[in-house]
Amino acid sequence: MKRNELNKQIEKARINIYNILAILIVIIPELFAEFIYAIEISQHNNKIPREGEAWSRNTELKLSKMNIYELRLMAKKLCIHGYSNENRNSLIRRIKSKTKNRVKWKKLNIQNSG
Repeated sequence: MKRNELNKQIEKARINIYNILAILIVIIPELFAEFIYAIEISQHNNKIPREGEAWSRNTELKLSKMNIYELRLMAKKLCIHGYSNENRNSLIRRIKSKTKNRVKWKKLNIQNSG
């Protein structure tokens, strides 16, 4: 009987050790992760700006709103060759690079003339 009681006590101690290990290994790190995630989310403002100044100034926002037809018209105005064969993503990438080059060119011309 003493041996049977000793086995029960050892089994209870083993279960308690497993419970403590589960708390230390799983639950506490999970709480820390949730806490850190909550802090990170609270520091960022995830609102998309309304259509206004930001949309007119930021090329990426403008391009993201355009459909493929509008993108092709813009590519035509920017004299991008082969725009009709491009898919939406590659066309956006080419338009962005072309507008960046134009902005750089305009800045250089302003600096050289002044």
